[in-house]
Amino acid sequence: MRSEDVVNPRIPGTSEWVLASVFGLLLLCWQWPGLLRGGGLVGGDTYPYFFPQKQLIAQEFAAGRLPVWHDLTALGYPLLAESQGAILYPPVQIAYRLLPVHAAYHVSFLLHYWLAYVMAWRYARSQGLRRWSALLVGLVFVYGWFPARASLEWSIIGGVWFPLCLWLTTRLLERPGILRSALLSAAFALHLLAGHFALAFITQLCCLAIPLAHALLAPSLLRSERLSIVRSGFAWCGSALLCGLLLAAVQLKPTLDLRQASQRDGALQDDTQRPIFNPAYGHLPPLYLTQLVASWWYWHAPEVVQSREMLRTPFASTADTNAVEAHLYVGLLPFALCLLTLSGGIRRQLAGHHWKVWLALSAAAAVYATGWLVPILGRLPGFGFFMGPGRYSIICQFGLALLAGTVLDTLLRRRSEFLRAIVLLLIGTLTFMDLQWSSQAVSDAVVVSSPPLHSLSDSWLLRELQASDRISPVRVFAPGPNIANLFGVSSVPQYLGLGPAAYFSSQFRLVAPEAGNPAPYPAPELFAQLSRLGVTHLLTTERITQPAAQLQLVKAEPDAFLNRVWGRGSEPCYLYRIEGSAGRLQTEPADALQQVRWISRQPARLEFEVSVRSDCVLHLADLNFPGWSVEIAEPDGQSIAPQPVAAADTEDFRRSLRLSAGTYRFIWLYHADGLWTGALISGVTALCLLVLVIRNMRGKSRK
Repeated sequence: MRSEDVVNPRIPGTSEWVLASVFGLLLLCWQWPGLLRGGGLVGGDTYPYFFPQKQLIAQEFAAGRLPVWHDLTALGYPLLAESQGAILYPPVQIAYRLLPVHAAYHVSFLLHYWLAYVMAWRYARSQGLRRWSALLVGLVFVYGWFPARASLEWSIIGGVWFPLCLWLTTRLLERPGILRSALLSAAFALHLLAGHFALAFITQLCCLAIPLAHALLAPSLLRSERLSIVRSGFAWCGSALLCGLLLAAVQLKPTLDLRQASQRDGALQDDTQRPIFNPAYGHLPPLYLTQLVASWWYWHAPEVVQSREMLRTPFASTADTNAVEAHLYVGLLPFALCLLTLSGGIRRQLAGHHWKVWLALSAAAAVYATGWLVPILGRLPGFGFFMGPGRYSIICQFGLALLAGTVLDTLLRRRSEFLRAIVLLLIGTLTFMDLQWSSQAVSDAVVVSSPPLHSLSDSWLLRELQASDRISPVRVFAPGPNIANLFGVSSVPQYLGLGPAAYFSSQFRLVAPEAGNPAPYPAPELFAQLSRLGVTHLLTTERITQPAAQLQLVKAEPDAFLNRVWGRGSEPCYLYRIEGSAGRLQTEPADALQQVRWISRQPARLEFEVSVRSDCVLHLADLNFPGWSVEIAEPDGQSIAPQPVAAADTEDFRRSLRLSAGTYRFIWLYHADGLWTGALISGVTALCLLVLVIRNMRGKSRK
């Protein structure tokens, strides 16, 4: 009898942890050599979404402030509440305080890849798989599902907490206790603090489903025993989940407040009278499941991905999707191992019943990933909050990886340790290359050796816009939403997953210039709209054929930063100034404004002095969002009560006050009220959990 057969296979020793950690690092080096050499990701949401957030977060941390408001994307939005900035997530707090933005982003990215592999391996070991088979599980799970989603930072963060929460759930169910429950609660909470709660919700569902699945699929259990397992499992897992939600209230409360004022409330409709927010977006078309066998040589071939042929397959949802959201591939060799379970002889040899649990969970997840059940389950709490039912395929990826590892474990059960290692290395190498080929064709992000962000300081657009912004606040109407934020100036339109509803209304739809259009641009209606939004500059990639009289060309030449982000080679970028634009501060009547002096501009605090020559209404062209308040004082410092305009005259895109002739000093402040309420809830919950854990440990020590 081998020593490995005597030792509990569920508890790996120190040498195995080292082995898994080293394997994880080797795979990381193989998959992301360009990032390890100082390169960076380009494509997808990397520059339009994440870097504009991370840059402001780093700047606010450096200034000693908590970045609760983003003042550069459109007319501003609550950055903390939007959640994807993950402001309160510990790795973000550490990385963006200590490292430059580009380094912090990619160090966090790589760290989560490594941890995701180790956590997936550890969960596989907790299910009885031996060391070599468990290593294959980590490889198939992490490098099958996540590289195709490289432009979605939240995906690999979920890749860490998904298997970790499952492992902690398994430990809790095996031996319930206060300490284990508290650890699971902390894991749930940290996953929520990382923002973008879709994978956190999927993780929570899996953890709650596991005790039920085990009770139903475990052999030789009496009905009373099954009911006992379900009750105990739901009680412990449910209480851990509730505590996790309360611990994360500091993030959840602001996000829930934003959700009620966002496009996801279901009230907004597009031109076809369909809701702006469609939870079925990002589904996995049923026939596209055949990518498990018809992978990079058909479905994942670049020309097929670009043709979006998946949407023209039978029984696909009417909602839109893309190859990244719908990606599901475990590799041909692991899938062949899974197919061996069709043999009754193999099934009888499989140890335990965990593989049945994950087969059932994978089947359920695959059905929901198609989007068929969204109209039904979308009415339940949680399901209707998120887009991307295709993301439920993470359960399929993990389930099939575990099944492949279990079958391999069974086939090699009576083989020597040396042979197991050789087989794992052979299958792992071929599978890793297989997964790489597939994900590279599907992914919308690539690694470049010289990242565009490193060229930002050489940008002429940065210099021009910053020079203008020092005189008076700049707001740019630019293609590629949010990217102009990286110049340190405000830009429209916006790109937000969870954003204020006002940005998704028809009033905020701006018409970009069309190449070759002989009509003067902007038309009078668009010029009036841009002026009301405080837009001062226009950035285009093509020369405007017939610029309106209000447009003055500032400069036209290639930009060191923007050309590389957009992959435009040496084509010029065109920057126009809009003459006559009222800018961010406006009055009605317009000639009432005499003088403006900007004193301080911070994301969540504006201070300026205004002189008006007659009675008027002062407009600040920023988002009129709950949480903003104003203090007004005369030059001698005497406070004045604000005189708001009538409710019927207020707008989403302007904050307005009535003024008499005179000079005034204004301080606009943003108070994230939900943050402090949530922080109180989180703090009380953490204190209660700590007391319970200490009392429990003292009780055990006395025994």
